[in-house]
Amino acid sequence: MSLRIENELVASGQALTNRIITLRSQSVIPVFAFRRVVLPVNTGDDSRDFVTWSGLGTVSDSDEHAIDYEPLGHAMVLILDSLGGAFHDGGMFVTSEELSSMALVEPYDISLEGDDRIKLKPNWTPEKGDLFCFMLNNHKEYHEVTGIMGQSMLASQGKKYALAQRFDLNYLDAFDEESVVDVAVPYK
Repeated sequence: MSLRIENELVASGQALTNRIITLRSQSVIPVFAFRRVVLPVNTGDDSRDFVTWSGLGTVSDSDEHAIDYEPLGHAMVLILDSLGGAFHDGGMFVTSEELSSMALVEPYDISLEGDDRIKLKPNWTPEKGDLFCFMLNNHKEYHEVTGIMGQSMLASQGKKYALAQRFDLNYLDAFDEESVVDVAVPYK
């Protein structure tokens, strides 16, 4: 089934509007993105993707799949809504490990300026499992994409991303924030 040209134009316009708002909003957070990759097994040509333990669980950390994070590039994140999280057992506070939020995410090429950042998209889009290192004045804060939802019935109209904060990834060296000259003022 194909859409009428009017519907396609509206959907494309909405996706472009989301991109412009996300890249130029005063509330955006600059991030550096990573993609989770499963490392190959040392012996043979097998990949850890295909090694399973038949639902028996793991005995130790060495039984876990070996994963790493490869750098993807820069993006801007616009938090739309905080979804909260589970209450601590005593009911006094929300456990920070379970906080989640909904956000718009737009990758961009940091070497481009002005409208070229909007028009020319990088060759990657966020996927479930991707990791964003938030740039918060030299403080590293990591959020993982845990879900992707459409903004309407039309997939081409745009996506919203469910993010969950991760606390176990401070070993990742995202970048030197000092080298990014346009964090404070993304557009001239």
